[in-house]
Amino acid sequence: MEKGTLYRFFAGSASDAEKEAIKMWLEEDAAHRQELLKERAFYDAVMLADEKQALAVRRPVHHFRSLAVQTMKWAAVILVAFVSSYMFLDQKYSSLEVATNTITVPPGQRVNLSLSDGTKVCLNAGSTFTYPALFAEDTRKVELDGEAFFEVSANKKRPFIVHTGICDVEVLGTKFNVDAYGNDDTFSAALMEGLIKVKNNADPANVVHLSPNHKVTLSGGKLAVSDIRDYDIYRWKEGLICFKDLNFIDLLRRIEKYYGVELVIENHSLSKHAFSGTFRISDGIENLLRVLQKDVNYQYTRSEDGNVIYIK
Repeated sequence: MEKGTLYRFFAGSASDAEKEAIKMWLEEDAAHRQELLKERAFYDAVMLADEKQALAVRRPVHHFRSLAVQTMKWAAVILVAFVSSYMFLDQKYSSLEVATNTITVPPGQRVNLSLSDGTKVCLNAGSTFTYPALFAEDTRKVELDGEAFFEVSANKKRPFIVHTGICDVEVLGTKFNVDAYGNDDTFSAALMEGLIKVKNNADPANVVHLSPNHKVTLSGGKLAVSDIRDYDIYRWKEGLICFKDLNFIDLLRRIEKYYGVELVIENHSLSKHAFSGTFRISDGIENLLRVLQKDVNYQYTRSEDGNVIYIK
C-alpha cells in the first residue's frame, strides 16, 4: 500500500475508494496490520516534530518590566506508541484493531498534534494524553491528565469525549480548555466556542451544559459555572504564563506544574504581595524568580537534585 494513501487515511482525508482499498489490503495479510500501525507511529512522530519546529521560530514577546526574551528551546517529547489496549476503527472496518498512543509532555514545554479525525490538540507542560491512532465507530474518546486546549472537528454522529480522573467533557465540535492535573485533584473547563457537557465522575447526576464565554469548576464536590473574566490565562498554548493581580503564593503554585518542581515557601509574609505580568515559559523558572525579586525581598535555593526550590 502506498504510504501517501495511508497518511491521507490517518489525516481523515482519504476517499471512500482509498478506505475500501486499505480494508482489502489489511484482509490480504496479517503483516499488513503491523505495517499500518508502524506507519501510524511514524506519522504521529512527524506531526509532532513539525509542530515543535514551527513553534521554535515564533516571534518573541517581552516580559513585564521590558525584560528581553531568549530564543525558545525545546527538548524531545516522550511518545509511547502502541499501548496494549485496542479499539475498533468504525462500522466499515470493525475487523481492524488499532493501538493507542500516549504522549507525555516534559516540564516547561507544550505539544501540538492533530488527531485522525482532524481535531487539533495543544498539550500543556506535565500533561499525559492518550488517544487512538484511529477512532471507534460511535464515539471519539481520549484521556487527559493535565491541561489541554481542543479544537474538535465537528461530527454530530460521533461525539468527542475527554475523559479525566475527575470529570468527563463531551462535545460535538467546539473550542475549549480543560485543566485536570491528577496530582492537584482539581478540575476546570472553559468554553470559547460551541457547546460542551461536563459530567462529574464522582456524581454522574451532577451534569452541566456550558455555553461560550463560561467556565465550569469543581468546587466542594460540585460543578459550578461562572463567566470567563480573564482569557489571558489560556495563553499558555502560546508559551506564556499570564497573571493579573495574582497572589504570590498562588502564582508559585501555578508555575509549579509548568516546570515540574516543588516550591516550598518558608517566607509566609510573601502572601501579602500580588503581581500582574506576562512571562515566556521557555525562559525558565529561575528567570521568573529573579524578576519577581525586584519587587519582593526574598531569596531562593535549590535542593541537591534540583527538584525542590525553597523560597526564603
